[in-house]
Amino acid sequence: MKKIIAVAAAILGTTSVASAADLAVKARPYVAPAPVFTWTGCYVGVHAGAGVMHDQGFQAQGSTFDRHGTGGLAGGQVGCNYQTGMLVLGIEGEGFWSGMRINVDQFEGNTPFLNTTIKNRWDYDVAGRIGVAFDRALVYGKAGWAAGRFEWNSAFVNCGNFCSTTQGGATLDGLLIGVGLEYAFLNNWTAKFEYDYLGFGSKNVAFTTITTCSLLCAGPFTQLQNVSADKHIFKVGLNYLFNFGGPAVVAKY
Repeated sequence: MKKIIAVAAAILGTTSVASAADLAVKARPYVAPAPVFTWTGCYVGVHAGAGVMHDQGFQAQGSTFDRHGTGGLAGGQVGCNYQTGMLVLGIEGEGFWSGMRINVDQFEGNTPFLNTTIKNRWDYDVAGRIGVAFDRALVYGKAGWAAGRFEWNSAFVNCGNFCSTTQGGATLDGLLIGVGLEYAFLNNWTAKFEYDYLGFGSKNVAFTTITTCSLLCAGPFTQLQNVSADKHIFKVGLNYLFNFGGPAVVAKY
């Protein structure tokens, strides 16, 4: 009988220890999904900057001048991205006001006799983008088509009995190539720095010359000139990203 009681006690003791051990083991805690930023989505934004413009082809009577000018710009953009792995593909459209201009006064001695002004009024472009994402940082290149409005004016001043003004305006189009760096400082807000080259191809533009004098003079006449221009611009921008439901998540267990 004593042996039977001892065996029963041993069995009950082992079962109690095992039950206590089972009760002591807790379920593994659930780790919340870790957010992973994605560039996939559409965006709208604004930008501002400055650049250098180079004019070619405009010939005003008696004009010889440096064809380089500078100025500021400001505008906006809209686009969409799609990210797969580290590769980001996208398309973007921009439009911006331009204050870039060339302004030259020419003198005879100390007396000005000719003023020439070339203005770039506005530009817009559509470009494809391709980039590599390093989490919230995106390094990208872009290429596409651009158009810009240009105005040319050259006028004789302090010219006595005989003065003339030559002027014209046209929209030129051509190639845009750019590179940039964009960083998402919040899930839906990004900032960027970008350099663009805009090469506007040559185009025949009608220029009108108006002559005024104290004697009888011929009326206005028009002539065609082949003109072109290119620009180098630097800009900073801010985008709001509609990233289609927020950051992607990776679950951890």
